[in-house]
Amino acid sequence: MRLVLAAALLAAGAAQAQGDTERLFQAIAEDKEPVAAVLVLGGKVDVQARNASRETPLHGAAEKGMRALTRLLLDAGARVRARTNTGETPLHLAALPADPACAALLLDAGAAPLARNDEGESALHWAALSGNAATVRLLLERGADPDVADLRGNTSLHGAAFGGHVETVRLLLRRVRAPGAKNLDGETAQDLARERGYEEVARLF
Repeated sequence: MRLVLAAALLAAGAAQAQGDTERLFQAIAEDKEPVAAVLVLGGKVDVQARNASRETPLHGAAEKGMRALTRLLLDAGARVRARTNTGETPLHLAALPADPACAALLLDAGAAPLARNDEGESALHWAALSGNAATVRLLLERGADPDVADLRGNTSLHGAAFGGHVETVRLLLRRVRAPGAKNLDGETAQDLARERGYEEVARLF
């Protein structure tokens, strides 16, 4: 009887943990950071859990720019270098919000600034394409390489020029070794800016 009771209690605990983890993913998706924080602080969620895209809660918090939740997840042992089914680390996702706070937390926790996804893109590629100059500056300061090209031959400078992001292009031009590098289509970053009508960006080269 005791063994049966113990097994039942274990099953109930596992079910609750699973339910709380599902609620954590949902709270992050719905931008309910306080709710997500309470769940993490309750200690009954699996911070290493994965969704259908193999994203962890840390991926979601970083993408949403949830600074407090990102810190809580890291303190709870979330893996800072976990990868999705297409190779993105939480740092890739942290490059999307304009605020670099989550990216800084991840880097302080050991995130790799040179990590690349299955397309060969680094977090710097994502920040540059998004025009997040503050995050680009942070990543460069922490060891990101602006001359690394993805599988299509595009550098972060190509991405910034493609998006017409003047400040980001200026930052990268001060750091790249080959501003005239061509992608697999034979196009430079300046070519992309001109094709898209970003003359102010094109004149920076």
